[in-house]
Amino acid sequence: MNAFLDPAGPLPPSVYWRRRAIVLVLAILVLSGVWTLFSAFNAGTTPTPVASPTVGTVVACNSTDISLRAETNQESYAAGEFPKFSMTITNAGTTACTLEVGTDKQKYVIMSGSDLIWDSTVCQVSPQPFSQMFEAGQSLTTDAVEWGRARSDNCDSGTPAVGGGASYQLTVYVGEIKSAEAKQFMLY
Repeated sequence: MNAFLDPAGPLPPSVYWRRRAIVLVLAILVLSGVWTLFSAFNAGTTPTPVASPTVGTVVACNSTDISLRAETNQESYAAGEFPKFSMTITNAGTTACTLEVGTDKQKYVIMSGSDLIWDSTVCQVSPQPFSQMFEAGQSLTTDAVEWGRARSDNCDSGTPAVGGGASYQLTVYVGEIKSAEAKQFMLY
């Protein structure tokens, strides 16, 4: 007979079965403990990724790498319609850079011939600074600014002072950077 299945000895067989059960449980606990330690050891010795070289702080944009384009939401506006302007800012350079593009640096200028009609900085309330990072070749368009058709010298009256089928040109600025071309639009 098999000594494992049919225990022989001076004690009753139930004692031998309990001993075998205890040994089996202890063996399982030891193996699971070894497994846990092995897993923890392997997790702790996982190679640490090597940090890539730090690029450093992104430098300020060179004004020669920045291009601006004036944008209008329409080509012409009927009487009572208020134009909305924005600008597209493009980093034409080959590296990422940061540029101060907050409303404290943005300027919208409307001319009619040689007559200055409106300068957004004259009537501006609470300009806010904001710095934007531009990847090489990236373009961003600013939020639209609505113009109520008042001249800069007529900010407080709120009464539209221009229109009547005239042609106007919008030029945009960010700091000292100026759009290369003015955007033409009509007011009726």
